[in-house]
Amino acid sequence: MAALPADADGGQPLTGTGRVTLLRTGGGAGFGAYALLYTTRPVPGGGVEAIVAAARPEDPDPVWELNRPQRYGPPAREKRPLMRWAAALETDRRKSESQAAYDQRLAQALIRIGHNARSIPPPGLVDLPLATWEITTEYLIHLAARHLGHTVARIGRLVAIEPKEE
Repeated sequence: MAALPADADGGQPLTGTGRVTLLRTGGGAGFGAYALLYTTRPVPGGGVEAIVAAARPEDPDPVWELNRPQRYGPPAREKRPLMRWAAALETDRRKSESQAAYDQRLAQALIRIGHNARSIPPPGLVDLPLATWEITTEYLIHLAARHLGHTVARIGRLVAIEPKEE
């Protein structure tokens, strides 16, 4: 896991434009719901970066209805960092597992959630063909091997999202 320079909010800001998938997810292990952003972008020199960022369900535009509790999943909203939720979902760090390997495993779990939502859209999924987004990066993880086509995972907090006309 790379150390990142902190801004006033404690992470590295990043903006981009492209296809964005938003979904309400979370729960398990006493966690509430997240509004989850998943997008990708090319990495200089080859490869694909997965960007997974979370916000409270009521933070994105209400028209997307990510704030509406679903029949399944947690009714409460969540504020804790996304990697803490991933750690609660995955098995504990093994004694023989390095911290870097464990961080990669957590990042892969989050990538799977976003990637699978695009493959098999759950109810309430919002797929924006073109949107400008802003996140605060909390973790930047270079994967040891490609995972679902991704070579890098960037995990953080969703700051803003704005759909664009194609």
